[in-house]
Amino acid sequence: MTRWMLLAAMLAACGDDSSSTDAMPVGSGVLFINEVMPSNLMSTCKDIVGEADDWIEIYNSGNSAFDLGGFKVSDNPLFPAKGTLAAGVMVPANGYLLLWADDQVQGLDHLPFKLDADGEEIGLYAPDGGKIDSYAWPIANPDQSFARFPDGTGPFVTCAAHTCGAANGNACVTPREGPR
Repeated sequence: MTRWMLLAAMLAACGDDSSSTDAMPVGSGVLFINEVMPSNLMSTCKDIVGEADDWIEIYNSGNSAFDLGGFKVSDNPLFPAKGTLAAGVMVPANGYLLLWADDQVQGLDHLPFKLDADGEEIGLYAPDGGKIDSYAWPIANPDQSFARFPDGTGPFVTCAAHTCGAANGNACVTPREGPR
């Protein structure tokens, strides 16, 4: 059975009513929205051309890499196909992938929208549109991220420092909820 067929069977069995704390199992792993920075102004986390763009971090808790080709990321739950990812966008095993929300065509990891620091929702969707995970944030200060603690399974908190592309644990030793 292919990963897509397995995912379709899981989505059919579970419905699409998953909450932000329950991600959908995918193949041998699980995908989560793990961290979001809706107002990246001066961050040390920059895209391939050196821009400090807003970003979304996807976490794969599985033991094998996962190709997100056909999956969707959107800031509008009524239009989940807003940012359909191309084949070859990989989340490493037990690893992280940054997606840049900059409304620019600069690579496969760039999305066709920007995030709203005044608060909104981001969603990760299966190729058939079924919701895998989502997170809605309040007003975000510049360079403030919202991250799961612990990675993948915990609630979203505001941490002492962002951890783009890395585990949230070190920055979230003493997490604080809500904006700084």
